[in-house]
Formats: sequence, structure tokens, C-alpha cells
Amino acid sequence: MTKKQKQLCIDILTWYHKDGRNLPWRKTRNPYRILVSEIMLQQTQVPRVIEKYKEFLRAFPTIQKLADAKTADVITVWKGLGYNRRALFLQRTAQRVQKEFRGRFPRTIAELKTLPGVGDYTARAVMSFAFDEPTPVLDTNHRKFYQKTFFGDDIKTDVGLLKKAEEVVAFLVAEAPSTQLSSTRGGSSCSQVYHWNQALMDWVSSNSEKYTFPKNKKNKKAVPFKKTDRYVRGRIVDILREEGKVGFVMLRRCFPEIADERFGAIIKKLEEDKLISQKNRSILLP
Repeated sequence: MTKKQKQLCIDILTWYHKDGRNLPWRKTRNPYRILVSEIMLQQTQVPRVIEKYKEFLRAFPTIQKLADAKTADVITVWKGLGYNRRALFLQRTAQRVQKEFRGRFPRTIAELKTLPGVGDYTARAVMSFAFDEPTPVLDTNHRKFYQKTFFGDDIKTDVGLLKKAEEVVAFLVAEAPSTQLSSTRGGSSCSQVYHWNQALMDWVSSNSEKYTFPKNKKNKKAVPFKKTDRYVRGRIVDILREEGKVGFVMLRRCFPEIADERFGAIIKKLEEDKLISQKNRSILLP
């Protein structure tokens, strides 16, 4: 790292301690609550997640409550977040932690990645935000920062970006002046690496014009969302949230624009994903 790059890291941390967002999941070190926030944030914007995060934790305040809940109730509370499989992943993770880890989250990246729906970023986020380990993380904003700051338009893979992130973390642990950056945001003292991983999300969002990836000239024309299978899947689950149980024929009538073969395939995939079940020619939440 150059002297200029090191100073930028310190400047970002200083800015964050003054202007960083006050988010509810930054006020806890509970790994269950951290995981809930991270799974929700995977595909959903922060403003939408804030209230849903609070609502979900009111319904399932502990990992035991989530593990023991009816799956239909979990899917129902998830309404408004989309990508409903995430709700199933959360519950399956809760069940695995209760059964295989005696109710305590594993504390290594490798073990965390064995949990349903937990990939490399989410595992690292739990290590950093719940356990305050000096672990680099790599979400979209982190990628943009490391790419632009250290490589410019010379596109790097995640392996290359993570290597640079590890270099930054090593600098923060060994060299950054703690007196300049000490903080007790969230009610507890945390390492500079914890704050750094949080800070980059806010910094890049606030300076988005500076951190854009080079455009891909081969971008495919986007399909309108309402014409995708994902939209139809979401609509089906929403109908079941409202009605509880719907006859197959009646449900089919809600989507006259879709061919029978496609509708059947969507229903089959929803059932395979365990988002719905069929009983006596009716469709219902599991």
C-alpha cells in the first residue's frame, strides 16, 4: 500500500465515525441477528430491510424460536422482501445450528459456509460483525472500492481483490493510529477492522460516482421483471400468504398469460424448493 492509500483508509474510517449510518444491526454482536440482517440485505435495499428486520426479530427473537417455527409462518413474515428462499435458508440454518452446533454459531469461515444459504461473503460478515475477528469481507461496495483504489480499470477477480483486502486489514491491525479512530458505535467497543468493513459500505454508497465498474459491452438486453419466472413465483407465494390455501385450478386462472407448461414448471420448482406443498389438488405454504 502506498502512503496515499493508507491515508485514504484512515480518512474513510474517520468519516465513518462521524457520518456513518445508524443501522439497527450495527447495535448488536448477536450472530443470529447479524445473520438475519445479512441474509435480508443480500437482495434488498437498506431502507426496506430496516423495518422488516425489526418485524422478523419480533416474530422470531431467538434462533430457537426460528428453528421451531412453522415454515409457513416464516414465509409469511418474510413478505415484502422477495427471494423467498432466503427465509427457508434462514430457518434451515437455525435448525442446523441448534442440532449440530448446540445452539452456538460456528466460529470459522469454513464451518459457517456449511450452513444453508451462507456463502463466502456472509460467513466473513458474521466473523467480522458478530465475532469482531479481523476478517476482510467482499460485498459489492467492497469490490468497487478495492478495484478502483488499487487496480483502476484493470479488472481483478475476487481472489485478487480479497488479497488486497487482506493487505488493508493487516495495515489496520498493525499500523493505523487507534487514538484517531477509537469508537464505541453500537454501545460496545469494536476493532478498527469491524468499523472498516462497515465504513466501506457507507463510503462507496455516498460516493457512488467514483466507484463504478467498467461497462461490459456485451450486456444482454434485460427481460422485464414482470415477465420473469421469479415474478410469478413471488406472486404465487403472495397469494398463498393471503389465502392460506388455493385450489390448483383457481390459482392457474390467476395467470392466464402464462402457458400451461411454464406454469406447471414453476409450480414444480416451488415445490422442489419447499416453498409450497400440494394437498388434494390445493396449493398451500409448507
